[in-house]
Amino acid sequence: MEEGTTRCRNCDTPLDGLYCHNCGQREGRGDLHFQEAVTDILGDVFTWDSRVWRTLVSLLFRPGFLSAEFNAGRRVRYMPPFRLYLIVSFVLFLTLSLMTDYVVDFGDASDDAVEVSISLDSEDEATAEESESAQSEAAEAPSSLTEALQARIDAKAPLVRDDPGGYVRELLEYLPQVMFLMLPVFALLLKLAYLFSSFHYLQHLVFALHYHTFVYLLYLASMVLEQIAMYVDGIVALPLLIYLPLALRRSYASSWPGALGKSLFLMISYGAALVLGMAAAAVAVLVTM
Repeated sequence: MEEGTTRCRNCDTPLDGLYCHNCGQREGRGDLHFQEAVTDILGDVFTWDSRVWRTLVSLLFRPGFLSAEFNAGRRVRYMPPFRLYLIVSFVLFLTLSLMTDYVVDFGDASDDAVEVSISLDSEDEATAEESESAQSEAAEAPSSLTEALQARIDAKAPLVRDDPGGYVRELLEYLPQVMFLMLPVFALLLKLAYLFSSFHYLQHLVFALHYHTFVYLLYLASMVLEQIAMYVDGIVALPLLIYLPLALRRSYASSWPGALGKSLFLMISYGAALVLGMAAAAVAVLVTM
């Protein structure tokens, strides 16, 4: 066999198979005909396509299977969890940005309710201002940071009253960042739930990526079904309740009582963390509007 056919054309490493073990390049001629090039491209596309379908089917219908496969070292046949999360989250948040009315509908009927709410808030603000005035006279060193933040929020309140839909659109722009930052929080809660196990934080983070990707896909499906006038609230809530304990049981080899107990812990603690995260985002949007 000639020297040129036994060494990698990219890094000159001796070959032992179809792919170079040093750089990963596939061995092949540089003077491919058009038909051969098309065949290679289609082969790569269908290989990638099979990985996508295999990954999505496993994620949707085999809770915890992908995380268990990752922990077992069987990873090449599936899409990388981080890439999968990025693709699905991009599609979800792009869809949300194009369908703001799906998330919240500020129609004419709700404008009155908003005005009443702002009116009540204004009365509360007046009372609060009187109270603050009395307190400022008695206190020599008030919290300037808290007062500055409150003043900023009070100044921005009319903007929310005049354009509540714009406020929601601004808040939606923060949503991808908030949810991305919540991933390590969810992984940390998993670490606490399995504190005395042999699982590492990275494995918990992979589970968090898979679980959030499933939730995003479910939410996307619910939006599609809503557009064809199907009632899906209960249908969506049920898989969310069932999926997590099933995934924990398969990924971590938990017993049923353990999986159910840890699911309850995660739902409560992560729910509280989500509320805090979204509240912080809501304040940040209001202050920066």
